[in-house]
Amino acid sequence: MMIRERVVAVLIIGLTLAWSVSASQQNHIRMPPKFSLDERPEKVLAMYPLGVINKDAAFAHHGKANDEFTLPNRRIGWLYDVGKKEWHRTYTLVFGNDGIVIDVLYYDHGHYSKYGLTALQIQSVQPRTSRPTLGPGPVSK
Repeated sequence: MMIRERVVAVLIIGLTLAWSVSASQQNHIRMPPKFSLDERPEKVLAMYPLGVINKDAAFAHHGKANDEFTLPNRRIGWLYDVGKKEWHRTYTLVFGNDGIVIDVLYYDHGHYSKYGLTALQIQSVQPRTSRPTLGPGPVSK
């Protein structure tokens, strides 16, 4: 009887571990590059998985934001400031009503240039992979 109880206990523990490993693999989110001066902003914005990352995952990956505010469209924004005062970049995570990142706003506060991009803007551009193909042309009889 003791052996049977041990076997049952080992099976229960094994099934529990297998279930938790399988659940953690299904919930794995591929995180984007960290916000830094070393990463190209276009790459960060292109790789950011919109509609996937919640506030907890964003906090765990990027840390505490430098500022949190409400945008004009009533969405919550978390601002991350990267760099020095003379030349720095800001990334703002925009959260939807459900607490999921729906866009990332980028702004370059350079001494000579000031420009901005968004993840939606970068991800909406579809690269042209091939030239248009021409048909065989009109058939003459």
